[in-house]
Amino acid sequence: MKERVVVFGDAIIAIILTIIVLELPIQTAANGAVDMVSLLRAVGIYFISFCFVANLWFQTGYAFNKIDQVKNKELVIYLLLLFFLSLVPSATRLLIDDTTKQTLLIYGVLTLIVTFVMRRLIVALTGQALKDEEQRKRRVNELNKQDLGAIAFRIVWLFLGMFFVKPTLIVYLVLPIMAFLQNIVDREEDSLIASLDDEQQADYFQDRNQVWGNSVRRYSTLLRDSMKANGGADPDRWKQVMADWEDHINHEIDKRQQQLSSLDGTDKRRAENEIARLEKQKQKMAMQKAMTERRFNQQKGSNDPRLKQPKNRD
Repeated sequence: MKERVVVFGDAIIAIILTIIVLELPIQTAANGAVDMVSLLRAVGIYFISFCFVANLWFQTGYAFNKIDQVKNKELVIYLLLLFFLSLVPSATRLLIDDTTKQTLLIYGVLTLIVTFVMRRLIVALTGQALKDEEQRKRRVNELNKQDLGAIAFRIVWLFLGMFFVKPTLIVYLVLPIMAFLQNIVDREEDSLIASLDDEQQADYFQDRNQVWGNSVRRYSTLLRDSMKANGGADPDRWKQVMADWEDHINHEIDKRQQQLSSLDGTDKRRAENEIARLEKQKQKMAMQKAMTERRFNQQKGSNDPRLKQPKNRD
């Protein structure tokens, strides 16, 4: 059933993009020459809609890949999403024919609705894919916070579009590109998290910003790593992440040990328990590093063409 739903959605999206490009108006002057200014403006607006639809296809496709079966609730949301998405060609044509505050408002409201429904679908699919209750709650809360900021930002630009038409068009172009990059970062981080056990995953999310230094560094590093040919299979990349995380743990242990002499009673016991927890986490990380390195060595060995050559028989 899931495959049929995904194929149906892909077909609808392909038709939507085809309709948008077929409806591009080509205006000519009295002498038959093509009006290049209006043509370039039309192509630019088409590019905005193309990025918007392509980003939706990418995000929903990745979310559907995480699940084995589509439930009725998700199916209804997806069909509702496709309904609103099918209106994008008409809104795009209106915006191309007459780029005014009114047509920009119509386009903005429609893309806001599509974005909201899409994000609700992704949250539902993500919650269904995660089996661990704690991980599900954490991830859903994180997605809800991201969605709240994204929707609020779009609402603000709906009002600003009544005064600044051209800057709003640029923003509508940038938003799907940024969402696309964010999805790439999330995928790259998911591949890292998949190599950790449940307790390590909980520790990672608790200390995530400390592991990477800050959110900006985490975003830029994961985005840069995603562009590499071997992506998540790069052993040097995982070693560096683990090394940074281990340095953070050592720093936390040293800091608490220095504080022990000035603590007493309950505070001292709490600090000792925290040190014990960090030491245990450090030991598990060493085991994880060894397991990860063995896995990469096995993969490297299996891909070595010399090992695949048949042995000569006398």
